[in-house]
Amino acid sequence: MKNLLKTLDDSEIQLAAAVQNALLTGEVPPCECGKMALKNRMVAEIGGDFYHFRQLGQDQVAFAIGDVMGHSMGAALLMTLILGLLRADREDNRRPSRVAESINTMLVRLGGSVNMPITCSMIYGVVDLPSGILLYVNAGHPHPLIFNRTEEKFHHLPPTTMLLGVQAGILPESCHQFHTQDRLILFTDGLMDAHKGDFDVFGEERLRQVIRKTAPDSPEMVTQRVFEEVDLYRGPASQTDDETLVVIDFDNPMSKL
Repeated sequence: MKNLLKTLDDSEIQLAAAVQNALLTGEVPPCECGKMALKNRMVAEIGGDFYHFRQLGQDQVAFAIGDVMGHSMGAALLMTLILGLLRADREDNRRPSRVAESINTMLVRLGGSVNMPITCSMIYGVVDLPSGILLYVNAGHPHPLIFNRTEEKFHHLPPTTMLLGVQAGILPESCHQFHTQDRLILFTDGLMDAHKGDFDVFGEERLRQVIRKTAPDSPEMVTQRVFEEVDLYRGPASQTDDETLVVIDFDNPMSKL
């Protein structure tokens, strides 16, 4: 009986991994705003990191990146549910607060049904391409970096609210104006928290150094270089968390400004 249960567990994990791969892998979707690249590496067969991109008509692009807590079957199921909500055709896809609120409501209800908090960090943003204006919600996710390749200056998008799933309520939005040569760097905490067995972590400053050095390079080269530097820093130590990186160059939205 134990061997049968183990076989069933292994089969379930393989199925969950296949579903995740189907949802998260494939070619990078076309981005009318400029150039985009992403790289994802799970710590186990199934994980909690997720990302999502879609074109909203001719003039707007939506993106999301998030991290469901844990690496269990439950985390994989939650990630699938969240991606389902993000991919749904709905009138309020252009309103980050409405999208985040729908996911938050689902997580709060699920947490209430099992008498334990079910949380998730997430950024959901919508870029208006003609103006370069971003409207976004950052629910407890590591703040993205914005690096202007001409001025060689960094900015960041601070959180606008707490983790999703903590409590019901309206989630506030914020906005940002992109400029020509802006590079948006989105990541999950697995990259920042990579360590080599001691208390020191890779951290944001090391990430910034790599971003500065790769300023002339394509987003694809940037993602590759960041992961190489993380692996070099970590050395023989094992990866302990899911790692996701998205790099988007905003060149076209501001071409008319």
